Amino acid sequence: MDDLEEEMGDKIVQDMQQKTIRNLEDSEASDDSDNESVSSSEDSSTPEEMRMKELKSAVATMDAILDLLFGYYTPIFANGTAWDIDETFEHLLLQFANIVLPTYRSRHTQFLLFHFGQLSPDLIAKFAGACGHLALTKERIPQLVRLSAATYLASFVARGARISSQVVRDVFDLLGSHLDYIRRTEEPTCRGPELVKYSLYYALAQAVLYIFCFRWRDLVVNSADPNYDIDELDDAALFDGRELNWAPGIKECPTQNIYSKLNPLKVCSPSIVQQFARISRHLQFMYIFPLLETNKRLRLSTFLGATSASDGAFGGIARETALTGKLGESYHQLDAYFPFDPYQLPRSKRWLEGDYVQWKGIPGLDDDDKDDDSSDSDESEEDSDEDEAGEEEVDTRPGLPSMAVAWFSP
Repeated sequence: MDDLEEEMGDKIVQDMQQKTIRNLEDSEASDDSDNESVSSSEDSSTPEEMRMKELKSAVATMDAILDLLFGYYTPIFANGTAWDIDETFEHLLLQFANIVLPTYRSRHTQFLLFHFGQLSPDLIAKFAGACGHLALTKERIPQLVRLSAATYLASFVARGARISSQVVRDVFDLLGSHLDYIRRTEEPTCRGPELVKYSLYYALAQAVLYIFCFRWRDLVVNSADPNYDIDELDDAALFDGRELNWAPGIKECPTQNIYSKLNPLKVCSPSIVQQFARISRHLQFMYIFPLLETNKRLRLSTFLGATSASDGAFGGIARETALTGKLGESYHQLDAYFPFDPYQLPRSKRWLEGDYVQWKGIPGLDDDDKDDDSSDSDESEEDSDEDEAGEEEVDTRPGLPSMAVAWFSP
């Protein structure tokens, strides 16, 4: 489906959904319709029609297999003993690490972990911990696996509806601590943004931006009110200009890294960067549009050739790998791939009800966008001094948060 135009891929899913509805309403009529469809498709000989037929068959097969797997594992997690649950989940984690994780752009199989990994706080910690360990432990783990693990961790935390605010903050803090460590290590010799040399750094930076866009509400705290609910504050606070009270360290880490020499906003996916810029400005978290304008005049190819792909404390990757696969300037930027984006298989998606965080709009955000064109040009000059100030070194929190220690303990 990734090889097709977006609208064509959507058409396949819609056709499969309509077929499922017909089967539920009238199985006999559905059988007749299917027979007619098969006969007509056999008569057609154009390559495009044959391609569509093969894709529909593949989608139906994947849908049926995953529906079967969800049905097989559900009784174990619902009624099994603690030992059965642990053994089964460890088996799923092993298959995930060895098969799913190294597969480029896996689309649906990983949702077994997404669903069953949210059934209890213990399982949430195990799956998040496994991804964190693979992403942040260097020993004998291929670089692409580490980058993929960081993406899975971010997507799981951002999209998992049953993941608590505390876990969101802990993971955000964990990723931010590693960002700070890499920045402090590499910035003294850094010439500029370079995907190959600092690949893990940019993968972690994109993960932080993605989590912020989906779960910023979980990063807001109010120590004076333990019953504080950010959802109740949305309309009032987001319209009257009040500043939100962010958890400790949440604001400092992105600021220090965004204005560093590694310049993650230039290498991270433009779509994610743009969304982060819009939300962070609206929430008065950070104003980065002048930096984005400056980055438009920056060419990533300028910084190539200073080091080989294998140099650097965190290793490198070949640009022709799955990280990019694009042309021009985007050839040196990350893809906007997050493995727990919407699940589309029409039959098996019923198992994921209640698991998923859908995109939630922010009051007043569209109004801010309307004012952009008239205000950005004037504000860019005023904020240039602030950009330079943002590049100054700020003290960072030493070490890793306690949750990371627990995750990485034997």
